[in-house]
This record gives sequence, C-alpha cells and structure tokens, in this order.
Amino acid sequence: MDKRKIDSLKSKIDEIELLLSMFSENEIKLGDKEAYQNIKCHAELNVLPEKTDIDFVINLENKVELSVVLPDGYPSWNSCFPVKPLVTLRLLLSSSSSDPSNHGINVRELSSRFNQWLDETANNGEPVLVASIDWLQNEFINGSFMLNETVESIQTNQTLLDDDNKPCIACLWIISHHIRSPIKRRLILEWSKELDLTGCCMPGKPGLIVVEGEESKADEYWRRLRNLQWKHIQLREKEILGSGLYKLRRFTDGFHELALSQQSWFQWLYQHKVSSEEYKRIFGIPGRLPQSEQQHCRDHHEQQQQSKS
Repeated sequence: MDKRKIDSLKSKIDEIELLLSMFSENEIKLGDKEAYQNIKCHAELNVLPEKTDIDFVINLENKVELSVVLPDGYPSWNSCFPVKPLVTLRLLLSSSSSDPSNHGINVRELSSRFNQWLDETANNGEPVLVASIDWLQNEFINGSFMLNETVESIQTNQTLLDDDNKPCIACLWIISHHIRSPIKRRLILEWSKELDLTGCCMPGKPGLIVVEGEESKADEYWRRLRNLQWKHIQLREKEILGSGLYKLRRFTDGFHELALSQQSWFQWLYQHKVSSEEYKRIFGIPGRLPQSEQQHCRDHHEQQQQSKS
C-alpha cells in the first residue's frame, strides 16, 4: 500500500465532501456519482482504485459555472511536485435574456485572473478548491473584475489601433500517445470554445489536436493540456500566420472532434489548406490522398488550366 497516495486520495475526498455540504444538489453535480462512491469506498479500505480522477460542476451564485477536474495525485502535499486542479469558468446567462452582459462580467478577464491566482496558490501542493470559491465570491462582492462598460470602451478604442497591433494568429499541432478519456475529450472541446480557438481533435491512438487562434490563447490552451496526466504528449509544431507556408487561416468553421483513422487525417487536413509538404514537416511522412481524391484533384487542376487557356 502506498500510504502517501492513500492520504492524498482521502484529502481529495474530504475536500469534495466539504463542498457537497456547502452547496445544494442543484448547485454541485458530480460527473459520475457511482464512480465517486467507488473511489470513496476504496479509500475507506485503504485501497487505491485504478482511477482516482473526479470531475464535477459547481454553479456559483447563478453567475459562473465551475467545471472542475481533480486529477490523480491531487493534492500532492508536495510543493516540489504540485498536482493542480483543472478549473474552467463558464458564464451563466440570465434566464430572461441571452445577453451575457446582464451580469456585467467579462468572463475572459475573470478567467485569466483566476487562472493566474490558481497557478500561484496551488504551487504548495495543498487543497485549494474552497479557497478558489472564496476568491471568486470576493471578486463578485468587490466587483473588481472588468465590467461590461469597461469592455465596451476597450472594444471601441481597439478599433483605433492599426493592423500592426492586431494579435498574432498561431496554429499548434499537438500529438498524444492516445486520446480516449471522456473527461479529457470534454475539456479539449470546452477549452477551445472558452478560448475562441478553432481546429480539431482526432481521438484514438495516437491522438491529434490542432488549434488555431490568437497566439496567447493558443499558448494558454497548450499550458492547460500539458498539465493533464498523459502517457506522452508533445507540441509537434507551432506556426505563426504569415510565416513559411502558413499564409491563410485554415480552420474557419469552428472546432470539431473527428472520428477518423490516422490514414484519413491528411484527407481532412488537405481540405483545410494543409499541403503534403506541411504535413510531412510535422509528421515526418508525406500526406497522401486516396486514389479517387487524387484523380479528382488532377481533374480539377486540368479544368482550371483549360479555363485559363
């Protein structure tokens, strides 16, 4: 028996039980109640279950929803190797209107400040969820996050900036040993939406994630991803729009999870302006289209040449 891991698991359960006592059933919802009870029973018997990650959602004052994942090893009780919780904030819209400004909250600004605070606070390896909720509630009371009027003012002033001051657009190519976990797949989609990134996730073994958007947001996305527990994950390539072969945005139709075989990756990416040369630079092998698709491309090219002549 690994006493350190058992103690960590019991601390995690104690923290969740405290939260369950603080919030009503309508305010906190476990992702999988049966799995949680199973983990709890194992901990009471001083036995480690196969998986100890726990996810749940908290509705905080009908303003913000916290999507929480407590990964294996949290809390670590070790400042040298802290294991941090994964917390995503989502604005809750008023039931009477679809306008997010009803609450006067700039959720991106709040999320950015919260993540910075959480990174610093969680470095000691101790439980931080109750402190996280206190921090957010104090923000609501103080109103120190950016209000809607401020956001509108910034947006108005932003139009006065020239093109040189526009944020850089980046495209990240991320390869994982595998992507199967429902929790990870949900976070991959949620974070892309929160950070306004486009691209795709192709789960399986291996797994591929491609995200495109503002460089700072893409970097934040990668920071969150690599903090999850993976057998192996790698940022294979980071492209900046306007450099090399990357001249136009590729993924303008949102973010998608795609059930494709590895052999079909290039076909989908080719339809989104990824050339065989670019594919080879990233994956080490040239991208190849199915024979029928190759013939279609040749026919299309010939038609274009004939129309020019």
